[in-house]
Parts: sequence; C-alpha cells; structure tokens
Amino acid sequence: MRFNFNLFFNYLYYSFFKSNKTPGRLSPKRLGVLAFIFLVFPVWHVYLKLGYLLDKIFFPAYQEQEVKAPVFIIGNYRSGTTFLHRLLLRDERLTCLKTWEMYFASAVTYRKVFKALDPIFGAPIHWVAERFNKDLAECAAIHETGMEKEEEDSKVFFHLLSSYNMFALFPFPRFAKKYIYYDERVSPEQKKNDMEYYREVLRRHVYLSGGKQYLSKNPDFSPRVETLKEYFPDAKFINIVRTPTKVVPSTIKMWAHVWRLFGTPKEDYPHKDVLIEHVKHWYQYPHQRLRSLPSDRYAVIEFSEFVSAPEEVVTRLYHQFGLEMTDEFAGVLQEETRKSRRYQSANPYSLSDMGLDEDAVNAEFLPVLQDYDFGGKLVD
Repeated sequence: MRFNFNLFFNYLYYSFFKSNKTPGRLSPKRLGVLAFIFLVFPVWHVYLKLGYLLDKIFFPAYQEQEVKAPVFIIGNYRSGTTFLHRLLLRDERLTCLKTWEMYFASAVTYRKVFKALDPIFGAPIHWVAERFNKDLAECAAIHETGMEKEEEDSKVFFHLLSSYNMFALFPFPRFAKKYIYYDERVSPEQKKNDMEYYREVLRRHVYLSGGKQYLSKNPDFSPRVETLKEYFPDAKFINIVRTPTKVVPSTIKMWAHVWRLFGTPKEDYPHKDVLIEHVKHWYQYPHQRLRSLPSDRYAVIEFSEFVSAPEEVVTRLYHQFGLEMTDEFAGVLQEETRKSRRYQSANPYSLSDMGLDEDAVNAEFLPVLQDYDFGGKLVD
C-alpha cells in the first residue's frame, strides 16, 4: 500500500492555483473542504497501515484466505447496479464491504476491536455513526446511503488516491481522464499497487465472513475489466445496461450534485463533455473485452427487463452462472417481483435543460451499443 505523494501534491497545487474555472474553484466552503481533505488524508493513511501491520501480527491466518470466483457488477452509473447489488446480497451466501468497513475497518484488527467495543461503548459509537449517516444522506440523490449499507468497494482506492471517484473531490479532468480508460492509460506500476491492495482488502473481508463468495458493484470498474481478470482469473461479471437517454442526464445530474456538496461551481452542469466521454466508453469497452468469456462468467442484463421482472432475470442469471438458488432467496425474489409491478420508470432530468437533445443522444450512442444483442434499442 503505497501513498501517492506525487498525486497528493498535484491535487494540492491544482486546488489552490488551477481551480478558478472548475467546480473546485476556491470559496469559503471549498477552503473548508480542502483543509479537511489535506489534513485528514495522510493521518488516515497512517491509521490504515497500522491496522494492516497489526493484522500480520495478530491474525496472520487471513493471508491464507482465497477470494474464489468473485462476482463484479459493472455498467454505467445510474443503470440499476445498486438495486441489483443489494438484491443479490440478500442471498446470505454472498458478501460485500459496508461503508463503515471501507472507511474505518478494512483491517481485521480494527473490525474485531470495533465489534468488541460495541457492547461497552455502543451508544457513542452509534451516535457517531448516525452523524455520518446524516452527512451521507446528502448523497441520497444518488442512492440510499448509510454506514451500514453495502457500497461500491472501489471507495477503498481513496486510501491510495487512485480512483475515478477522486473526481468528486478534485474536479480536474487532467487527473480523472486516465481512470476513464483505466486498462489502457494507468501505468503498470500503479495498476499493480492498486490491485494488490484491493485483493488484500477483499482477502481480509472474505476471511472475516467465513469464506463467503464476494460480490462487488462498481460502475468505475467498467474500464478495468482486463485488470480485474488478471488479478482474479476466475471472476464472473454482470454488465447491466440502461438506455442512454436516461443514463446521460442522470449521470450529469449526479456529478453536479456531488460537486455542489464539495464546492460552489458556477455552472449548473459542469464537465458534461467528460461525463459523456466516460459514459460512451463504459458502455462499449467492457462488453468488447468480456463477450468472449464463457457464458458462466459473463452476463448482460437489460435494465428495464430487470426492474420489471427481477425474479425471472435473477433466476436466469443463477442458471447461467451455475449457482444454486436457495428457497429463502427464491422467496425474496418473488416478493421483489410483486413490488416491481408497482414500479414506474421516471426521468426527472431534462436533457434540454442540460443543453442536450434526445435525438442527438440516441444518434451518438446507437453505434456504441450495436455490439449488444438489443442493437441499441433500449426501452426504459
């Protein structure tokens, strides 16, 4: 786990001297955010490294734990990845990191300590958790969040400052763009540092879960599928695809919301060109790289079919991947299907308000989606 001092100081320099025409322009609010980030990140890094050192002393057995056949849910933001992830996690044989574990207890030692202290200091611990939940609730426009919720485990790359998600804190395309094209543009040295660290975090979590199968959900893993295949040779992938006329405005709205949380942008919808660039690549690239895998390792799910008939889609997915369906999970799927009959697709985001045209979006993205069996004609 190597701290990226070069990137840290680049972020520092750009934040104070190159941010004027970006969503990260200096303002009293932004200065407060920067003070917190640049003071906390180095301390947080030391805290994490100490935990990993203690693991090797007190829980060395975790190093023998294998991460067998992990499942990665990929696709663009705002494509139903969270709904699918949390539904599948109701199968108790699957596991994933929760928010508090990623930020505060990725080490075995810390996880054990926090759980041991809970009966003694439970009230203050839960009070702190509730405070974090209230802060996280500001992101609820994205999806329901909370310290006890399973989340995108790519957040662990915050530990290394090596993530497309850093674009939220540092809205400078120069640093974000290489993560749009992770497999092609991130250096081999950085990939090695990133992925060996990620594998170690997963190994600890699977060890603590008693060897359960790991289920990950990260839209920003869409451009790193080749790297994931290298480090997890038996991995399975689920690619969920939604119509661009819903994904594009929803993604633009999501990032605008995040940048208002961490700064005071002048534009209503900043960096539209960068966001559209990542949406296009994340539609096209993973399918190009994964479609040659055996059918028991790669599945494509169409969003509207999934939300209207989750039992049918997930049952088909389990059959395709050779997974056994338990009676308990089958009951969960039946209940979700009953709920899905009340589902109504909604798009509260106006393309025209963002300076975009629906026909133009369809025309731009149709060639990108032609590799999929549905030929780009998605209905939502």
